[in-house]
Amino acid sequence: MSAPAEVAPATVPVTGPDGEPLPGLDPAWSRVVRAGGHGWHLLDTGERLAATGAPVAGTILCVHGNPTWSYLWRRIAAESLARAERDPSQPAWRVVAVDQLDMGFSERTGVARTLPIRLDDLQALTDELGLSGSGATTPVVTLGHDWGGVVSLGWALRNRDVLAGVMALNTAVHQEEGVPIPWPLRLALATGIHDAATRGTPGFLATTLALAHPPLDPAVRRAFAAPYRGADRRAGIRGFVADIPVGPQHPSHSTLTSIADGLRDLDLPALFVWGPRDPIFSDVYLSDLLERLPHADVHRVEGAGHLVAEDHDYASAALDWLADRVVPGSAPAARPAPAAVPDADPVRPLGALLEELRDSDAPVLVEMAPRGGGGPRTVSWRLLSRRVREIAAGLHARGLRAGDRVSLLVPPGADLTALLYACLRIGAIVVVADAGLGVKGLGRAVAGSRPDMVVGIPAGLALARALGWPGERISVTTLAPPVARALGVAA
Repeated sequence: MSAPAEVAPATVPVTGPDGEPLPGLDPAWSRVVRAGGHGWHLLDTGERLAATGAPVAGTILCVHGNPTWSYLWRRIAAESLARAERDPSQPAWRVVAVDQLDMGFSERTGVARTLPIRLDDLQALTDELGLSGSGATTPVVTLGHDWGGVVSLGWALRNRDVLAGVMALNTAVHQEEGVPIPWPLRLALATGIHDAATRGTPGFLATTLALAHPPLDPAVRRAFAAPYRGADRRAGIRGFVADIPVGPQHPSHSTLTSIADGLRDLDLPALFVWGPRDPIFSDVYLSDLLERLPHADVHRVEGAGHLVAEDHDYASAALDWLADRVVPGSAPAARPAPAAVPDADPVRPLGALLEELRDSDAPVLVEMAPRGGGGPRTVSWRLLSRRVREIAAGLHARGLRAGDRVSLLVPPGADLTALLYACLRIGAIVVVADAGLGVKGLGRAVAGSRPDMVVGIPAGLALARALGWPGERISVTTLAPPVARALGVAA
């Protein structure tokens, strides 16, 4: 692995050609901090947040990937402050977004930095900032992207005493053995290309910035490129690519494996904001993350890609999620148990009325155009209740359990109603995808939801088969054996 050639101190971001700030970046957020013997540039909204008078819920620790820098997090910095200014009575989040060493405007160290070194680097910085160690006073939620997702999750596992949750945009923590890494990374690592593509020219940087949907505004593109003007300033980009663990012999492989394994024991709120149009981190990597963190929430953004932070308002999604999932101002150990509510109305299951009226012949729904033709069809409570019980028993016999995901490819009507209530009875999660997404968009949305079972009419099951959707396929109608085999239908 080649070492970065230049040693240079940390600086604050440069301005535009006329002295104006970089688009969306408040110069007041920039700080240079010394930690672990090195100079770090970072964005910190703490001072501005204190001026609003809003109570501090905690800190969002943001870690960029390769080849971006803390500029990637300008929107969540701005949105968190805007919310605090609008309503200073509500807890607000401080944002600390770092430039990793040899990246952005942080120090060029002249040392090749592997994943374990970068974890130690970030630990030294957060200890210095009082976000970890004996000086820590508020909870931390991590937010990472690309290789910064790995670094942020590794830091999270080391600092569970202050950790309140984790968030990540397109990233990965595991590469299946025997499966090649994504082709853009294979190309960037190729002998004879690696140095020229990543350091000698801005090729890797330009290619990454071209992954935005829609294309970046030219001023924003220039802002992302600002710290990397000149080959010596891009040595860290080369080093990051070289640090991709392509096999067990790589010096970062064991550390990456320990992070991937450690996530299985992380019982804290987790959010993934995902852009599926990503040639680097496909849905395969999202599925792996969800297998390790099955309780995680996913905010999937159809049409967005690798630079989902530029393609979509991820900041609002992340802050709304924090307000909903993370108790403001409390570390995990200090979270209070939910208070009992005296005199509250008893909770009624959604299917309670169906049980109460199971012997009623009163109408519950009318199909104006039932499948198969004919006039309107009236369905009674008795018939619907019986059908729900039968379907639930059948799905349960096929192995459907509480928490499993079911994609329903059934048109609106009595069958869909019965299926919905049957899934509810079992506790399964119904996956709904908008047909307006089109075939490709619908395919990405359903595949990304990872259904355990697909229940549908023959046309829907044919689409599922053609697009290779995961999940056992169940037909709502009886099919001839050759048709069932052709559609891959289990029942």
